[in-house]
Amino acid sequence: MSVFTTTAYTTDKLTLGQRRVMLAAVDADGRLPDVANQRVLNGISESWARTDVAAGGRFLTAEGRAAVAPLGRFSLLARANPETGRLPGTTGHSDMLALVRDGLAVLQDSDGRPLPVADRWERGNSLRITERGRRLVGMPLTAPEFAKRHPVGSWAMWKREGETARPVQILGWPLADGTVRVLPRGARLSYAESAERPAPAEQIRPAPQVPMATVPDRSDDRRKTMTDRTPEPTLDDGLAALRGLAAAVVKPMTPRAETWEQVKAIEERATAGYELAERFTEFDERATADRRAPREWGISRELSEEQIAAELEKRPELQALGGFMATLAQLGLAPWQMANLVRKVQAHQQVGAEES
Repeated sequence: MSVFTTTAYTTDKLTLGQRRVMLAAVDADGRLPDVANQRVLNGISESWARTDVAAGGRFLTAEGRAAVAPLGRFSLLARANPETGRLPGTTGHSDMLALVRDGLAVLQDSDGRPLPVADRWERGNSLRITERGRRLVGMPLTAPEFAKRHPVGSWAMWKREGETARPVQILGWPLADGTVRVLPRGARLSYAESAERPAPAEQIRPAPQVPMATVPDRSDDRRKTMTDRTPEPTLDDGLAALRGLAAAVVKPMTPRAETWEQVKAIEERATAGYELAERFTEFDERATADRRAPREWGISRELSEEQIAAELEKRPELQALGGFMATLAQLGLAPWQMANLVRKVQAHQQVGAEES
């Protein structure tokens, strides 16, 4: 099976008949169907589907898979979460329509029910890779042994020859080309070094286990374990990272650069764009949660008649509020705060009466 690489790209377009035949080949492990229209088969070049005399058929090549799914869409499918199937970031409208049309992705709600593409922007809906999409990019249909040692989201060490091992976060399962998506982590990594990237699966090593130190003199349920965890970045740090990604996306290209240099620059900008979309979504969720925190913490409270009677017995000065106690409680004031407010108002009135 030929493997698509992120350096391959195509400018040729498929006819409708060629697209149907080559998508059917994806479902058949790359083999073109023998019962297809002969004129359509003759129109598919050997660079897209090579002839294997020993196997008695024609099989898709890397260029053929690139023609089925251009670079941006292929990269998007390859970066899907293999456990949930969810595609990362924000997908362009034309790419979304093409992926759904070709059966490479499906729009679903949070419960996994398929939806029409018109509901793309409803909250909780997202694109998820299909079995055909997994076959196209070489993603396993079921969890391999690698996933047992390195689950998605876990930490590992990336050991390259001649270099020290660096910590990375696992983002997927190994694809057919033997690479797995990882996200390098570290305090002193530059933007280019910290970008998500493929790594050879054989270079991934288990992360060293950090010994767990417990407080020995605590025997109740409040015992805590101390771990060497990295603190979550602040919103200001997240905003600074977004600005760096945005600068990389709009970085100007050299007009007289070689073709391969321009293609590489386009790929880097596309990668930065995907990461910018992902991180902006995460940043927006955190910022929204931060703005809504006072309401979600449940500062407002409902006081029952029994609670109001008990507070009036404990703090007689609250009788001056009458029926406003429940309203002030809904606004977030505790009974002791209400009592302080009444005392201040009474003291102010007393000072005014003495002056008059």
